[in-house]
Amino acid sequence: MNKHILVVDDDAHIRSMLQEVLESESYAVDTASDGFIALDKIVHQQEMPGVILLDLTMPGMNGLQLIEALQRHEEVRLDSIIVISGDMDALQQATRLGIRCCLAKPLDLEMLLVLVSTRVV
Repeated sequence: MNKHILVVDDDAHIRSMLQEVLESESYAVDTASDGFIALDKIVHQQEMPGVILLDLTMPGMNGLQLIEALQRHEEVRLDSIIVISGDMDALQQATRLGIRCCLAKPLDLEMLLVLVSTRVV
């Protein structure tokens, strides 16, 4: 079971809160503040994260651009990505890119934990 989670969000408060909540549930959590940092971490780590929690609206490389970049990496399973956003248009665009798990902000933490637990393999 891969309990490693990568949280990608430009909001330091949200990153910290998600890290704290997930670590309290015994997940190993890494964080990134934008898509460029996340892509670098994903490409250069030995084991892929079991789950990627991905904010869609970020400066630099946003979440949608990261999804498009990850589609070119066979080792990344799109079903391991849970996108989070307050932008309904961005959530719909993520669905068109093949993402099946979307959560609207503000986050329902109980729902998030259920979704994470069903994606950890």
